[in-house]
Amino acid sequence: LLDNKYYMDWFNENVLARGARGLGIGLWKGGDQAIIDGGLVNGSARVVGWFSGVSRRLQTGYIYHYALAMIVGVFVLMTWFVLLGK
Repeated sequence: LLDNKYYMDWFNENVLARGARGLGIGLWKGGDQAIIDGGLVNGSARVVGWFSGVSRRLQTGYIYHYALAMIVGVFVLMTWFVLLGK
């Protein structure tokens, strides 16, 4: 018992160190890789890529497309104010 120092080295290595290492790996895979890298970093890049694809299709360079978009926008705003502007 005294030769093994009351098994404190074994306890520290096998219980505390492995538990902390397991917790760290779990937080790294679940928090860092899934949420931060997957959602925030790569997710925001996907959103920007999607939004740029949509805006690329909307901006054709033809003046009548821009005029139509402006007319539709004014119509939507007028409808909004008439229906909800009480």
